[in-house]
Amino acid sequence: MNLLHVDVVYVLLYDEATDQVLTVKNERHWSLPGGRREHGELLAHAAVREAREETGLHVQVSDIVHITEKVVGSHHATFITFRGEITGGEIGTTDDEIQQIAWKSIADAEKLMPDLGSIRELLRNRATYGR
Repeated sequence: MNLLHVDVVYVLLYDEATDQVLTVKNERHWSLPGGRREHGELLAHAAVREAREETGLHVQVSDIVHITEKVVGSHHATFITFRGEITGGEIGTTDDEIQQIAWKSIADAEKLMPDLGSIRELLRNRATYGR
C-alpha cells in the first residue's frame, strides 16, 4: 500500500486563571486549534497559522507536548501538538469549517478529545522543538 504522509499540527492553549483549554468544533468533532501543514512549511509556522485561522488569536508556540500517528484511509498522518501562548488578537474565525470556538474545562476537553489522553499530563510534557 502506498500511503500519502501528512502532518497535522495543533496548539494547546491553556488559561491558568480559569483552568481551561481553548477548543474548536468543526462539522465532525471538537479539537484543539490546528490543521494540516502545507508543503514546505515548518511545523511551528503551520501551528501558528492554523491557530490564527481557526481562532483569530495570535499565538507563539514552544515545546511539543504530544505526538501520535495513525493511518486514515490512504493517508499516514502524524499529529503534533505544541504548547502555545496567546500574544494578541480576538476570538473569531476566518475558517468556514469552524462552527464554534470555546474555552472548556480540562475534564470536558478530555471527554471531547479522548485521543489526547490526560491534558494535565500534556501541560507538564516538554519535548524541545528545534528549527
